[in-house]
Amino acid sequence: MILIPIAFFTVWVVFSLLGFWQLRDPRHQVVFSGFLIATAAGVTFGVLRNALLGAAVFGIGVIAALVRMSRACHRLPANGGRRPP
Repeated sequence: MILIPIAFFTVWVVFSLLGFWQLRDPRHQVVFSGFLIATAAGVTFGVLRNALLGAAVFGIGVIAALVRMSRACHRLPANGGRRPP
């Protein structure tokens, strides 16, 4: 039974680190962050079936992914931002 808390902790650390990962291309950042958010929502409501547990496991990573996605959307050329070299 000790493996379940270790698994949740491992997922929490990995997902949090992935949420803070910044990519250079804003298009790739939007896709990657959207994938992380969709994965978190799918696992929360499909596997865990508990929103509180999903918020505890994926909360920091989802917030970081949302911030990265918002910043990347503002840097897209279609939104008036400039593309990084």
